Amino acid sequence: MRHTSFSAGREAAAALRPIPDREAVVHRQRITAEAVHLTVQLGVDIPLGGAHDVRERARGAERGQSLAPAELLNVASTCSAAGRARRALVRTSDEAPLLGVIGGGIADLGPLRSLIDGAIDDRAELRDDASPELRAIRRELGKMHGRLQQRMQALLANAKVSAALQEPIVTMREGRYVLSVRSEARGAVPGVVHDTSASGATVFIEPMAVIDLGNEWRELQLQERHEIDRILRELSDAVGAAAGDLIDAVERLATIDLAIAKARLAKELDATDLARPGVDQPWIVDAPSELRLIDARHPLLEGDVVPISLWAGGEFAALLITGPNTGGKTVALKTAGLLSLMALAGLPVPAAAGTTIPVYEAIFADIGDEQSIEQSLSTFSGHITAIIDVIERAGPRSMVLLDELGAGTDPTEGAALAIAIVDRLVSAGATLIATTHHSELKLYAHQTPAVMNASVEFDIASLSPTYRLTIGLPGQSNALAIASRLGMPGDVIAAAREGLSTEERDVESLLGELRGQLAAAEQRAADTATDRAQARELRAELDRQLRELTAETERLREQAHARVRREVRDVERLVERTRREVEAARLEQARADLARTQEAVERIDTEAASELPEPPEPVGAGEGGEVAATHGPHRVEAGSVVWLRGVAAPGEALSAPDDRGEFDVQLGALHTRVRLEQVERTAAARTIEAGSTVRIPPAPPSAPEEIEVRGERIDEALPRIDAFIDLAVRAGRDRVRLIHGRGTGTLRRAVRELVAEHPLVSSFEEAGRGEGGAGVTIVHLQTN
Repeated sequence: MRHTSFSAGREAAAALRPIPDREAVVHRQRITAEAVHLTVQLGVDIPLGGAHDVRERARGAERGQSLAPAELLNVASTCSAAGRARRALVRTSDEAPLLGVIGGGIADLGPLRSLIDGAIDDRAELRDDASPELRAIRRELGKMHGRLQQRMQALLANAKVSAALQEPIVTMREGRYVLSVRSEARGAVPGVVHDTSASGATVFIEPMAVIDLGNEWRELQLQERHEIDRILRELSDAVGAAAGDLIDAVERLATIDLAIAKARLAKELDATDLARPGVDQPWIVDAPSELRLIDARHPLLEGDVVPISLWAGGEFAALLITGPNTGGKTVALKTAGLLSLMALAGLPVPAAAGTTIPVYEAIFADIGDEQSIEQSLSTFSGHITAIIDVIERAGPRSMVLLDELGAGTDPTEGAALAIAIVDRLVSAGATLIATTHHSELKLYAHQTPAVMNASVEFDIASLSPTYRLTIGLPGQSNALAIASRLGMPGDVIAAAREGLSTEERDVESLLGELRGQLAAAEQRAADTATDRAQARELRAELDRQLRELTAETERLREQAHARVRREVRDVERLVERTRREVEAARLEQARADLARTQEAVERIDTEAASELPEPPEPVGAGEGGEVAATHGPHRVEAGSVVWLRGVAAPGEALSAPDDRGEFDVQLGALHTRVRLEQVERTAAARTIEAGSTVRIPPAPPSAPEEIEVRGERIDEALPRIDAFIDLAVRAGRDRVRLIHGRGTGTLRRAVRELVAEHPLVSSFEEAGRGEGGAGVTIVHLQTN
């Protein structure tokens, strides 16, 4: 209870009891585990400061009781604490869902807190602005008090009055301002006597001159009191209206306080191994099942506590612990019982992982001296009376703890009775843990499958217990060895040994050998565990080095691959650049040849024109509307050389004129359609300059306006685009569209890198939204 924060939490802790229902126990342990996780492991602060147990005050207000200002302040403080706890647990509900549900269920008491805080200050006094009426009354009170003080001070300054005073001060009697007047001069100060001194020498008089002011001041005080009472009743009514929410909030805060107290206890006891939030607490099992405690520690022991491990109720139903006095047998017994009760109460258990605790319906214990002078019962009788009650009530879902079984009477009879009691409890299905000194019970446990020996060790060299518990091996009495170490004469020890039966000596000798073998086996096990741990560490180190080496190898491989890819890409770019340069040089040479040819043709044309007769006038249309197909000496037909108005160089007719007098003409790199009216003269292709031939450049190939490479690989698309640009230039196009699509952008970047460096491209740009946007590149070509 010392870990709780307020009285309702302490009350909940005091009411904590073990329960025999696994589902309820698991729920308790889950809440404890969540509190440990939040406060111990995550360091979350769940504030409960300012919480008070105001349940009775809330019930009183609900019945119409008016609460005092201090009580109302406690209610407001509790509302604040409830709000803080609610917000903290809702924020952490993912980490602690059960506590989140408890905290999230707290009602919003903020309006009630604000109402009270707005009316009452930290000194438990009503504020002036608690109501407009109270503000006005107190304002008048201040004014009236000032006038009253001024009048009293004026009287003190009056020579006649001051001469009659015992002391020149203003004091108060029965809520009225008075002057201390000497008894013999009371007539000098007319007024009302409110008190006299113990000696009668002084009379306390309210002067007549201030009585009316005093009455008005007193009336204002009464008005203030009535207004305060009204406000307090109004606030109390608000508390009464919220009584249900207040009571529920206090009970939820008490549950939260108890959970946090359990977490603090877990930290104090180092009992966090079993606190696992979010799981079904598998270490809590239904009875009948095995009780297994691993590295368990008694929670009340201080200092360097030796943990113990024990188990019973599974493979064997009873565990008999033997060993010397003060060796720790009773502590082991109490540890088993106390930790089982703590688990069923929802408290943290100081034990390691692997522990299992059944949910018992009852835990019976007979520990300590039960002798009673009043009832004339000896120690033995007291034990037997308690054991009889246990035998009558214990069953399969019970745990029984018996200390010093069979002690306090004749050893032979006591041992026989102890064996019978163990047999009876085992047959009833109870889980039994008992301590004993009887050697007969050691042999009985060794021979009975349902019963297991255990012992606490004793260091003969230091004559002190080790408090270590060993399962499966009975303890030695060590009486003769201890006596010898303490200085008992050797002949006495020898005589005592002779008094032992052969069986007893053999048993003690065998136990000594077994303990020696056990110690050697434990040492070997410890050495093996050390070697195993070192081997695990070595393997972990080798695994780490292998992972690092593998990662480094992979990194180097990736770097090499990246370097090769870059070099291949650079070579490809160099080859592509060289190819384009070669193509550009070829194209430039072809343009130069074409220019020279055109110059020769123009020169020949000029020379021939000077020798030809003037072209005749164009022949008009006939009566039938047909246009003559000849001008000058030759007809216009496919292959004819034609001169057009405004064009210096001749062209080649590609077709005969149609009905409208239009035909196709190739003018150098230009393919166009003209009308007969534009023709100045014609000539056969082979009749210029007395049979000399004029070579007209062949008509350039036709080329589409766009090319689509969408979805193609880069190494397929770029050569196609390069050939397309070359064809388009030769066809005389000055603008084309490259459709490459959006995709990941890789093909688009490659296409634009190509056209950026292409010698036949003057500029390029991204298409507008109506032409395809980012999926199309518009290329402007060089045409001269």
